[in-house]
Amino acid sequence: MPLPFEFTVGGSPVSQQARRRNRVREWALEVETVAKRHWDGEPPYGGEVMVAITYVFEDTLFDVDNIPKPILDALSGLVYSDDSQVTDLLCRKRRFGGDLRIENPSPML
Repeated sequence: MPLPFEFTVGGSPVSQQARRRNRVREWALEVETVAKRHWDGEPPYGGEVMVAITYVFEDTLFDVDNIPKPILDALSGLVYSDDSQVTDLLCRKRRFGGDLRIENPSPML
């Protein structure tokens, strides 16, 4: 089983509530494209999943509750069959620099 599964996407996330819907679609496509590069080709996982998202920013600040939906949608059908399988969601934002400290980083970082 290819879980846990990690990947990093550069750039600023786009909120599901963005007025320009094409920006939301472009962001979700970017997330999906990067995820596909790291996914091992296995079929989507069929069980319950926990998703953890960490948004590290320098200048552009987003409300933490606006970040997950496009990401969850982009992973649906690739990593898991449907985003209804997500039973736990951890979404956090951290300012890059200053007091940011990463202990025991994953190999992805």
